[in-house]
Amino acid sequence: MFVQLVHIRVKPDKIDAFLDAFRINYDGTTQEPGNLRFDVLQDREEPTHFTIVEVFRSAESVDDHRNTDHYRQTVALLDDIMEGPRSKDLYHLRMSDLITQSAH
Repeated sequence: MFVQLVHIRVKPDKIDAFLDAFRINYDGTTQEPGNLRFDVLQDREEPTHFTIVEVFRSAESVDDHRNTDHYRQTVALLDDIMEGPRSKDLYHLRMSDLITQSAH
């Protein structure tokens, strides 16, 4: 499984615009066959900082995701909303109920 945490910082006056734009990606991604989890988290102490928890079946599933219309549309909308570039942390999923579920 392929796990990434994507960190996005948005301009203070663009939080609602971010949530509207990112809803497009969320709705599309959660319907992709290769996606197992897609959570959008907002920092309680720094509300302009969002972390996206993405779990995909494989790196190929991530590549497929990046070629979708909903992903490309969201990335284009984020250009005017973000405060600097996105950053990503990559992980291996070692223990999770997702591992058991995907084995069935």
